[in-house]
Amino acid sequence: MFNKRLTHRSLMLTKLFAISVVLPSAAHAEFSQGFETDTSGWSDGGGAYGVITRVASGTGGITSADGGYHATVEQTTYGVYTAFDGYRSTWPGNWTTSVDIYLDIGWAAGEGFDYSVAANGSDGAHERDFIFHVTKDTSTGDLLVGASNNTNFDPREDLETLNHAVIGSSGWYTFEHSFQDVGGVLSVDLNLYDGGGLIWTETRSNPADLIPSIVGGNRYGWFTNVDIAGGIAVDNTALVPEPSNIAMLLGLSAFSLAGYGWRRKKQQAA
Repeated sequence: MFNKRLTHRSLMLTKLFAISVVLPSAAHAEFSQGFETDTSGWSDGGGAYGVITRVASGTGGITSADGGYHATVEQTTYGVYTAFDGYRSTWPGNWTTSVDIYLDIGWAAGEGFDYSVAANGSDGAHERDFIFHVTKDTSTGDLLVGASNNTNFDPREDLETLNHAVIGSSGWYTFEHSFQDVGGVLSVDLNLYDGGGLIWTETRSNPADLIPSIVGGNRYGWFTNVDIAGGIAVDNTALVPEPSNIAMLLGLSAFSLAGYGWRRKKQQAA
């Protein structure tokens, strides 16, 4: 099944350039979960890690990012996780994961969460985490987003000293991990989108992460920490081939796909 965003944009581009193509299987979404019917693909470790609950749009005053349902995520010891459609030990070409998360500037000081997507090794073992940190910073009073390769399973209170984004309004934001082969080394862009497009990015790479001898494909997506009363709202989780791969398949320039990364953000109704 195509990821619905990918399908919609591919059809728009096909009409725009008056071309007719059949995308190979590599262009299909490897994993897509919008929580319209269930929460399959996500696990709570039998309740040991956390709880994921499918809820109707409007629950807690939050309209779903898309469709009539989304999910809430709470932690028990950590948070919930997904293996997407399964771990990969072989580099599949550039790939991207994304999840919509509702950020609330009204969260209490010191509250926050971490969300990691990990690369698998070519030996099938864990290789490296790439982590978004979100904290309502105690010292500044701002809701901040940053990134690193590690988590201490608590909200980080030093994000203001790092490359970071300041969230100015409550709403849905898209957290994207873009895994790329750059000169034979894994490079990961952690991108944050709102309704107007890309608002923040950080690129993380380690020269030891060689492709394909060391790095395989995806491992998990994991909320390693959710220290927010009542949990967080999530929607539209996906793992798909890189948009650049789709552009190559369609024979289009990067300029033609400039709008591909656009993401929607719905504001909470007043």
